[in-house]
Amino acid sequence: MNAVVWKRSLRGSLLYLFAFPILFNVSSLPELPAQELNGRPLKRAGENQADEKRAEQAAPEVDLGLRSVTLHAAGKGWFEFRGKINGARVFRVEVGEFELDEAIRVSRILDPAAPGEIRMVSSRDPVHPPTTSPNTRTLGDLLVSMKGQRIVATEHSGKKVEGTLVAIEQRTEIVDEQRIEREVMTVLTETGLSSMWVDGFESIDAVDEEFRSRLREALEKEARPAELATHAVEFVFGDGPEREVTIGLMRSVPMWKVSYRIEGDQLIHRSIVENTSGIDWDGVELSLVDGSPVLFTMDLRSVLRARLNQLQRPSRQVAMAPRFSESLGRAYDDLELAGPGIREETIGMDGSMGIMGMDVDLSMGMGMGAGGMGGGMGGGSFGAMPGRASGKGSADLFAGESGYGSSLNQVLNETTDAPAGSTLELQFDSVDLDSGKTALLDTLIDPVSVTDVSVYRQSYHPTATLLCLEIENNTPALLPSGPGSVLAGDQMRSILGEVVLPDLAPSVKRLVGYAMDGGVRVTTHPVETTSEQQSIEIDEKLHRITIRTQHQRSTQYDVLNRSGDDRNVILEVPLPPRPFELQALKDKDIEVEKTDEWHRLRVKIPDGGSREIVTVSKHTADDPNGWGEIAMGTLERWVAEAKWNEAQLETIRSILADRRELEETDRTLEGLLDLRKHLVTELERISNQLTRQRGSSSFPREVIQRYQTELLKQENRLAQCEQRMQEFAIQRRKLVDQLGMDRELPSSLSGLKAFVIDTDLIPEGMSTVLPSETTTPAEQPKDYPFGSDPFGN
Repeated sequence: MNAVVWKRSLRGSLLYLFAFPILFNVSSLPELPAQELNGRPLKRAGENQADEKRAEQAAPEVDLGLRSVTLHAAGKGWFEFRGKINGARVFRVEVGEFELDEAIRVSRILDPAAPGEIRMVSSRDPVHPPTTSPNTRTLGDLLVSMKGQRIVATEHSGKKVEGTLVAIEQRTEIVDEQRIEREVMTVLTETGLSSMWVDGFESIDAVDEEFRSRLREALEKEARPAELATHAVEFVFGDGPEREVTIGLMRSVPMWKVSYRIEGDQLIHRSIVENTSGIDWDGVELSLVDGSPVLFTMDLRSVLRARLNQLQRPSRQVAMAPRFSESLGRAYDDLELAGPGIREETIGMDGSMGIMGMDVDLSMGMGMGAGGMGGGMGGGSFGAMPGRASGKGSADLFAGESGYGSSLNQVLNETTDAPAGSTLELQFDSVDLDSGKTALLDTLIDPVSVTDVSVYRQSYHPTATLLCLEIENNTPALLPSGPGSVLAGDQMRSILGEVVLPDLAPSVKRLVGYAMDGGVRVTTHPVETTSEQQSIEIDEKLHRITIRTQHQRSTQYDVLNRSGDDRNVILEVPLPPRPFELQALKDKDIEVEKTDEWHRLRVKIPDGGSREIVTVSKHTADDPNGWGEIAMGTLERWVAEAKWNEAQLETIRSILADRRELEETDRTLEGLLDLRKHLVTELERISNQLTRQRGSSSFPREVIQRYQTELLKQENRLAQCEQRMQEFAIQRRKLVDQLGMDRELPSSLSGLKAFVIDTDLIPEGMSTVLPSETTTPAEQPKDYPFGSDPFGN
């Protein structure tokens, strides 16, 4: 018996070994149902080793060379192997475990002689328990994984203990007041269970040969260097004459990266490609594809079992049928015949619900339009790969002026990026790149227009301009975003700046800045706002004058070029606030281009030259005003300037005359209100004095008669004042109606409401005051607002 022996050199020490992945016996796994890839069956490895040996003898291996590689910027790569074979052959490709899903989903065989098969080692079935490997992390873990094994343990004295390992545990032992953790092993012997200190044995031998074999495999795997797990994908060719075959395989690859280099007026695209496939590239046809596809990942490698609902065994006892309430209420005209306490129910319904559906079969495809072939590592060619849509219903879905199609088309028209499906493809005829290496591949993008311009944006810098590249993509391909360097000088040794080139769609022009321009200065003057009345429109029915006014905003820019070269200067003028609109410039040599946020004014300025550019934005507004709302000064100015036609001026003069008369009437009414207030106060004073004189016997009758005469005179003057107020109130009402104004009295004349009734209800010829002949002239009060008696006394 060959036993495996573990020896301990130190008391209480543990042996640390690293764990290894579980090993599977492929030949012991059951055959899984065959799957298909690209119309061809995907088979698992054979049921047993005999089938594999017969397959290997019948189909020897063949080596096909890697001829074409297509790398997508999304992280997927298409690898094609081509070569000539004779008879039945097997071609194997080692792929990483993380790439198996891609290999299963997208792989194909092109064999003109016979259909081929794609095979790989079967994955573990989850319903079969895996074969466990010994845990070699520590001696204790190893002994735990040996539970149930037959062992032979030899003590230091030479005594042997043979039995079945039952348990391993740690116990605490106190030695000289010190706590020591020791491992105890329990073994089932012929005499019963025995517990012994593990460190008391010199060796522990496993009797089972299968366990010792698994331990040796784990240790051998531990000694190997750390590598990513790989699996072989087998492409099996059928028997046939000599022919050329092709193998296609999708793999997960690193994203190839983009950078640019601008040399003068040339745009050079640099592609950074890493070869992590594990296969050296020797003269392969390399294609680099960029785009934004929708991608996903799915576990296709693992063995999956369907999840089924578990049902209990049916009972032999027949269940009692449920009871249903029945109502015949709708069968009678009198619903009471349905019976008391029974809820009326609907027996049936004869109707249908229409369902709106769409018969749309929209299929998306991508055309692989390729450009010409470039030369070697130093350059390549590019082409566009536009997407296309076809299928029944696609025309109805996207056509029309309204609905989903119009909104989608509007979004596509307004987007600043590339249209959907636009893709760039770079092709290189022959590329040599060893596995684990990185290649830098340059491609001259042509035709692309690259021009130097100086751009002024006040929000970026108040006076300085920014040197920019104006790049226009004249190719049919989308140029992806990436960093770039601007080089100049002898042999392009000087770096002027760096840019971030945005996504550049076909026929799109972009500005990218790379350095400050110290040779061009722009001085901006403050915005000036003016308003000018253009015309008026008089509506005599509505008593309204509509004034049309033109508002104008102007800004002046002074540009000075002292750079030493002629410069193309672009002024980015912000869009004027609504409703202003930029007016056409008088200078015909200035080009104007509108963007989403700016107006770009382009002008060429020679070295040492200067230029004054004035931008004007205008908008016209109509302001309707009532005849009584316009200021008197505005009406007087219109009459003095004689700016409008004679009929309008005549109407304005009439309005002005009514407005002046209305103001004069209002002043008169205000004076009469003050006079009435004074007269009321005087009447109260005289009445009080007369009352006191009548009660006194010391004054003669002539004095009392004089008080009575004065009282009658003041009362007569008060009546005359109120009569004049009635007359002026009627006059004011007529003027207000002629001007189309509101009849509501102003606050200064609010006192009229207390004693002046509505003049429209006063009968003509009716007088409310005493005749003026009975009055006696009196001395005029000094505080009259008119300076004299308004009644002529």
